Amino acid sequence: MDHTESIRNFERLMEKEADQAHEAAIELEALVSVLPSEKSRQLPQLQIKANHKLSKEFRELALQVKET
Repeated sequence: MDHTESIRNFERLMEKEADQAHEAAIELEALVSVLPSEKSRQLPQLQIKANHKLSKEFRELALQVKET
């Protein structure tokens, strides 16, 4: 595997991780709406924010790798 191919594989992996984090956030958002109390929604809401942040960071990393 040459350097260019390695970079493309890494970029694809970061995009895949970003997609997975985004999907998890979407699933949690759907679940939060049916939780009975504000207290029970707190942890999932924190996880949603964390997953959106992870998704963004993975996409940024993929972009940085692509640009180098």
